[in-house]
Amino acid sequence: MDMARSILKATHFPNDYWAEAVHCAVYILNKCPTKAVMNKVPEEAWSGRKQGVTHMKVFGCVAYAHIPDQLRKK
Repeated sequence: MDMARSILKATHFPNDYWAEAVHCAVYILNKCPTKAVMNKVPEEAWSGRKQGVTHMKVFGCVAYAHIPDQLRKK
């Protein structure tokens, strides 16, 4: 919970975003190596697949959803 609180404080977001901050904190923790599973990432130990972090963005940054041409309507 400390991590979620820190995320909210660093972004100056209101407490209304608590659930999103907790979700983000759990996601980050699942991407961090731990001794409990022999220095593996918990998600990697669970799924057996190597996980990347290149898709991660800063919490609270501007983001845009891509809508494929086939799904766009005029």
